[in-house]
Amino acid sequence: MTSLFLFVVSGLAVSDANTPHIKAAAAAYQAGKAAMLSKQPAAAAELLRKAIDIEPTYLDAYKNLIDALATSGSHLEAAAVITRLLEIEPAAQQYRLQLAQILLSEKQWDRSLAQFSFILRDDPFNAEALWGFAIAAKTLGMPSRASDALAKGRVRYPLDKRFSAP
Repeated sequence: MTSLFLFVVSGLAVSDANTPHIKAAAAAYQAGKAAMLSKQPAAAAELLRKAIDIEPTYLDAYKNLIDALATSGSHLEAAAVITRLLEIEPAAQQYRLQLAQILLSEKQWDRSLAQFSFILRDDPFNAEALWGFAIAAKTLGMPSRASDALAKGRVRYPLDKRFSAP
């Protein structure tokens, strides 16, 4: 009887790192990282997408693709990749915050409010999430919810000018 061992190779959970598709995904990932170091975000994005196409659960490839897209100014594309990453790793709060901020900047108020709400559920005093939540809530006609978030921010971060009373 053969036993399978699960191990992690550069953020890639696999049962056998010697399989051809894992090697191909890892090669594309490494080439994508090299392209980013060479300040070629478009080439990096293409290679990182290839790594993800080969192995759809390759978290490090997603993270680097998000960085490549953000670097090249493709924020909505980065948001789509973040959404896919969050399907695999829902607790990736830094990426959820990045998604919420992109949605806020794109004036997608309801979607950004939902993402900020997720963050605040797990981290009720996250300054960025409190601030973003307040902006989205106010814009969506929820002044009391916006005021509550700002008040919480004032108490927790008294020196942060974003939360100072109007």
